[in-house]
Amino acid sequence: MGEPPASPSRRGTLASAPTSLWADLEIFHAIASAGGLALAASALGLSETTVARRLKAFETRLGLPLFKRGANRLIPTQIGLSLATDAAAAAEAVARFETRANAARARDDAPVRVTATTSISLFLTQHAARLSAAAGGIEIVIISTRERLDLAQGEAEIAIRMRRPPQDAGYFGQKVGKLAQAFYVRRDVDPAIAPVISVSRDVSSRIEQHILAWAAGRPIAARVGDSAARYESIRSSGAVSMAPCFLADADATLIRLEEPPEATADEIFLVSHESSRQRPAVLATLDALRSLFREHRSRLEGVR
Repeated sequence: MGEPPASPSRRGTLASAPTSLWADLEIFHAIASAGGLALAASALGLSETTVARRLKAFETRLGLPLFKRGANRLIPTQIGLSLATDAAAAAEAVARFETRANAARARDDAPVRVTATTSISLFLTQHAARLSAAAGGIEIVIISTRERLDLAQGEAEIAIRMRRPPQDAGYFGQKVGKLAQAFYVRRDVDPAIAPVISVSRDVSSRIEQHILAWAAGRPIAARVGDSAARYESIRSSGAVSMAPCFLADADATLIRLEEPPEATADEIFLVSHESSRQRPAVLATLDALRSLFREHRSRLEGVR
């Protein structure tokens, strides 16, 4: 007598797969994302032969063709395209799992990284020692960049952003103030003839429009995207432009030419992610930042 036939409830399922489903999904996701075996193999650190063999075995276990074999390329089938979306979601979930696990086992004394724009980074730098002390003596790393570092992927623990925080699950956001800017010029410079510095169009159209309206047809000498750099242009080169009030108001060599317009102010949001909020040092730093922005709210808003 021969072997009994396989149970229909087991045939073609993944439950009996000899290799890990996660590993198979990783192979499939890499190929679907890269569009070919060679690029997928390079991303995975495997040989192209191994990737091809693993893909074929996965398709056999599924009982479904995920790709059509073309000349030097793989073309996803209709079901392959659909399952690629699920595989991408699974890959994101695995990455999120790893990030949260890594954050949970981070040393209690590991630095807390705070990412912010240059102007806010300068503000934080003025109070860095206080922040560290309030957080229990932890090292505070201030990352000055306009790029939106990914908190969910562990690129930083805290972000201070000038626009509304992500609404994705796991994020926590709170408005902590407002950053105002106004026109300034050096006391020994006539603003009527000083060169006008504007902003890069991709930085803030609101500030650009206000500067152009104020200039009333006068030529723009230069465009400087970073607000802290515009402050330095006013202070060092005798230009007239808009700068953060908390910087320029504290400089005795400068005078303010107007009250800070509401239209050019930016709201300040304190953003964190659940992956790092498990660390006491991160929570302590968040508390210290909230207190700092609350205490200096008037300075940041340009209230004199």
